[in-house]
Amino acid sequence: MALNRDIALDNLTRIVQVIRNDRRLQEWFRSLANESVIKRGNEIYSMVERMNANGEEIDLVASFQLLADSRIFNGACEALGDSFNL
Repeated sequence: MALNRDIALDNLTRIVQVIRNDRRLQEWFRSLANESVIKRGNEIYSMVERMNANGEEIDLVASFQLLADSRIFNGACEALGDSFNL
């Protein structure tokens, strides 16, 4: 999936905001931080499949999929860290 860098950044920012404002997503995201890289990636890809099935915006889904990359995930953890102590 090709993804414009600006769109990816905007959507990743949006994902962080959504996680920050949703207790269930916070718990899910927090649980991923304690998983192995492989299990975390599998969980993220599973969520991506559900998002696709629900007809979410393709750019948002592609951006969410970027969380499977450890560097992106760790950046999201840093962004969210202050809001719920990751």
